[in-house]
Amino acid sequence: MYHWMESFGRGFKRDDRSTWHVNTVPKFDKGGLYHRYGVGHEQFAWDIRTEPGVVDVFAKLWGTDELIVSYDSVNISLPLQHELNAQQAARWPHTDQSPTRRYKHCVQGIVNLHPNGPLDGGLMVLEGSMPLFEEYFATHEHVAPAEGWPTADWWLHKEEELQWFYDRGCQWKKVEAGPGDVILWDSRTIHYGVHAQGTEPRIATYVCYKPIRDITPEKLALKKECFKNYWGTSHDPVNFRVTNADQKGWELEDWERAEPRQPPVLDERQKKLAGLVPY
Repeated sequence: MYHWMESFGRGFKRDDRSTWHVNTVPKFDKGGLYHRYGVGHEQFAWDIRTEPGVVDVFAKLWGTDELIVSYDSVNISLPLQHELNAQQAARWPHTDQSPTRRYKHCVQGIVNLHPNGPLDGGLMVLEGSMPLFEEYFATHEHVAPAEGWPTADWWLHKEEELQWFYDRGCQWKKVEAGPGDVILWDSRTIHYGVHAQGTEPRIATYVCYKPIRDITPEKLALKKECFKNYWGTSHDPVNFRVTNADQKGWELEDWERAEPRQPPVLDERQKKLAGLVPY
């Protein structure tokens, strides 16, 4: 993944920390969340998300080997805390599940690739928030938009809304992990990615799988279109939103390309996980 960052030729060098700056790496969100540049379809991204040991975790979770995977993002959070703007540094406590779905719907994952300690950036979870998901939205109709709860699998909590959870004993916890660890959490859990605050980077990819039997023909066709065009998707591999410049409103820079630098070459098993060929 460092090689990918170096390939942009903006000055970043993995072995020279004097080159680690916001203006020497590609554009990112938050502390180091990369959606653009077709990164979700780089060969390294596909190799990680189809690693047998990673897939097996979700096969056991769902009780089937016939899975479909998200076309998700990567995270390279360098220790640039003093250069981040307000948007990049801000907390963004959220759930990746619609308030209209008050049941187990999705389990998200991270493949951690670098030692990740308490100050290295990473996943923050509000412990105890998941079992309170249904009760919170059932008792907070007054915070719903005028048009009603959104059906999209996303809800951003305002800071003042979190006090309700704190009053019920919920506390923030920074997840620590080693290289190769797979981190799982229910999408009803309030969470966010914190930027690096120490001297070490955070390097990880996001992975999520669900039984392919759950996807509609229309969504499967859109999935194939996403693969063809190197578009990313949101976490849920079945009920997904497309992540591309048109959908996100990105203004492409002159030097920017939307295709991966190393387009993926997939074997038969990987094609099945991608939803390109049937099981």
